[in-house]
Parts: sequence; structure tokens; C-alpha cells
Amino acid sequence: MRALFSYHFKGGSRHETDLVCIVWVAFGRGAGSGQVDFAGPAATATPAPTAAPIESSASPTETPAPALSPAAEVGVEYEDLSFLSDDPRQVYDLAYKLRYALYGIPDNILWQDSTPQFKQHSDDGVSVRREGNYLLYENPYSDFTDLMQRVFTADFIKSLGPLYTEKFVDLNGHLATSIDDALLCPMMDDLSRTVMDNCPDTYRLESATNDTVAFALIAHYDRNWDTSFTPEDMDVYTIEYPIRLVRTADGWRVDEFHCTDFGYGEALFEPPLTEQDAQIPTPDFLTEEQKQLYLRAYKMMLVRAGTYIIDDTQFFPCDTPDTTRTQADTVTLDGCDYTPALHRYRNWDFFYATLRDIFTKGFLADTYLSSDGFCYFRSVDGDMYYLLTERGMAAGYDLATTTMTFTKQEETDEKIVIGVTAVYATDDSGSQAFRQAVQDGLISDTTSYTITLVREVGGWRFASFDVPY
Repeated sequence: MRALFSYHFKGGSRHETDLVCIVWVAFGRGAGSGQVDFAGPAATATPAPTAAPIESSASPTETPAPALSPAAEVGVEYEDLSFLSDDPRQVYDLAYKLRYALYGIPDNILWQDSTPQFKQHSDDGVSVRREGNYLLYENPYSDFTDLMQRVFTADFIKSLGPLYTEKFVDLNGHLATSIDDALLCPMMDDLSRTVMDNCPDTYRLESATNDTVAFALIAHYDRNWDTSFTPEDMDVYTIEYPIRLVRTADGWRVDEFHCTDFGYGEALFEPPLTEQDAQIPTPDFLTEEQKQLYLRAYKMMLVRAGTYIIDDTQFFPCDTPDTTRTQADTVTLDGCDYTPALHRYRNWDFFYATLRDIFTKGFLADTYLSSDGFCYFRSVDGDMYYLLTERGMAAGYDLATTTMTFTKQEETDEKIVIGVTAVYATDDSGSQAFRQAVQDGLISDTTSYTITLVREVGGWRFASFDVPY
């Protein structure tokens, strides 16, 4: 069965909005879900291929239509999209309407105000036909891909990763949408009806040519979202998200997109994990989603061994580095020289969004970003800068020889405390220098620590985290 309700933020109660969205009763994972499986063996969902640009038969015009309205000015902040001409504004509006399907529950596409209309497959008019972890649609899969290609560039579609290839798939020629909540991006912190009503989005035109328009989406958030019901109660701050539209042979398309509700939604899959990362031991009593969160936290803790690692493409690959600056372009703040990040996490808000999807605010403020009176990472004009420091790796640590055991010390619906014991190699697989240090009593071959996982609005986050290296 499907139930309709005024949209609430995932993971906790927030002030209601008027947006109508879908929620699955019992999330379709057991008897009584209102969904029925196909008779016969389940087919394997085929991931959607990366969309390719549609070939156009139209001849390009010698004088393209203007991208901006006549009165538009670069650098000016606008209350609406009136600075855009009709064509780019319409394609951005379509992208904006798709946000709840792409980043939230995919079946929000049912209420997509576009052609074609989407309709779920039902045998009785009530239950949605289901195969495995996917809900089935009457629409051919091409209806979805055609819609996406009318709105976004192939590069942007590719950048969605699992939000496209796993969330929307082709099953026997028909569209199917995932019910895996691991593919639901968390709503942004500090967003409520009060701030949305009183501080709507604004826009600042950054640059424009005949073929490209870039502007900033200025989103407003309220630090007091859970207690403020009037404008006087709010503590408002802003985040600026880059938006880019490009003219293709088939018209204007969105090439970079973010939204106030989900911010940097792609941070859900950050940092990128390699096969080697997947070999890291994880507590077997955690859920698969919690184990994935543990691996993400484990990798992001690398930068506490050496802050420069955040800009090392061996660990955090980047196809589009910042070539306008070098690491010599340092800034001095509070008596310390800070180095600019030039690769994957050069944008401060994206960097912070990645961390915030893994750790609590308190852990970031008190331990990760700053500690012992030093601020290791900070924003400078929207760019991420870091204090060049190195503590080094723990003596004797080796992925192949260091063993880790986990114990569940406490568990409630809102909190899990994990005890960790790491044992470093002291036999022939360990280094002679390490064995000698152990014998001399300078270091121990065993270390123990605790990790705390807490449930927040938006999902589980680590309130404390340590590593054996």
C-alpha cells in the first residue's frame, strides 16, 4: 500500500512542509506491505547504462538565442530566476522538480509534472507489483532515460552514480525503482518550514556566455530549526551551491545541480572506497548500512595521520583538479599557514557535507576539524584549506598483520557503543624495530578504544571514532 502525507524530514520529526511525497508502509520488506511479488523466479535488475547525449538532427543556428534576460547582471543577487531566458529557466525548473525522485524516494517521480506521466504496475489497483527490491512501472524504461536526457547532461547523469544506475533500473524493458533506503540521501541539517517560508532561496549570477550559464543557489538554514516557530527565533546561515547550465545541440541542459533540501546529495557515497578499503574488518553485529558507514569513517580518518592526505589522489581521486592555484598559495590565519586543497575536497561545503554524513557535529568540531587548540581544516572564501600537520602511523600497524576484535558494549535504539582491541604483529611478520620497541617497553603491541554510533535526524552518525593506525 502507498500512503500519502505532508513531507517530513527523514529520520526524525521536523516542522511539516506542504510537499506531497510517497512513503512505503513497512517499506515493503515483509508480509502486509501491500506489495506483491511476481510469480516465478526473480529476475536480476539490470543497471541503467550511462546516458549518452541524444543526437540532434537540427542544424545549429548561427546566432543562438540569448541565455539571459535583457536586464541580467553578473554579480547581482536575485530573488527568483528572472535573470535567465525562457529555455534555460524551464530546464532548470524541471531539474528542480526531479530532486525528490533523484535524492529522496524514487517513486516521487509519480508526481512529476512532465511528459510522460509515470504509473506503477498494479494488478488490483491497490498493491504495487514488486520484483526483488524493486517496484515496477507500466512505463518503458526509456520514458525515464528520455526525461533525464531532456534535463541533464550525460556528465551529470554519470556523476549521480548509484542514484541513477541502482535507484532506477531496466527490468524486462520497464522502469523499476529501488526500495533500498541506503539510496535515500539525508535531508540537510537545520531545515524547517519556518526558515523555508521566511528565507526563501536566492540566486547570484556568476558568469554567462552564449553556451554556459553559472549561478549560485543561496540556500538558507536555521540553526534553531527544532525550536524556532517565528522569524525572531531563527539563527540563519547560508550555503551557496554551484549551478551550471550548458547549451547542447539539443538545447539547454543542467550540467551541475544541487538543491536546498539535500545539499550535496552525492556526499552519501563519499569517500570513494576501493577493494582494499573493503577489506578493513568491521563489527559483524552492525547492519550492512552501518558497516558501510564504518568503512567511510575509517578512510576519512586517514587525514588525521597526515592532513595532506586529503589532497592525495591515490586515496581520493579527482578528475578535475583546480589548476588556477598551487599548494604554494597559502594563507595565514591566526598565526598559522594554511594550504589550499586542490583536488576532490577543494570545495569546503562538499568536504563538510561528506564528513557530516559520517560524523556528528560535536565530533567534527571538537576532534576532527579542530583539537588541542589547533584548527586543522577551515573554509576560506568557500574553499577548503588545511594546516599541514602529520602525526604519522602507529608503530607496527599493517593492514595484513594487524588484527581487530569488536565487542558490543552498549546498544539501544539510539546508540551503539563498540569496544575495539587492535593487536599488532610481534612475530616475524612485524618489523624488527617494532619488536624491539615492544621489548623495550616503549610501546604496546595492543591498543583498545571505544567507538560510539548514534542515531540522528538523517541516519546513524559516529559521535566518536578511532583507528588502529
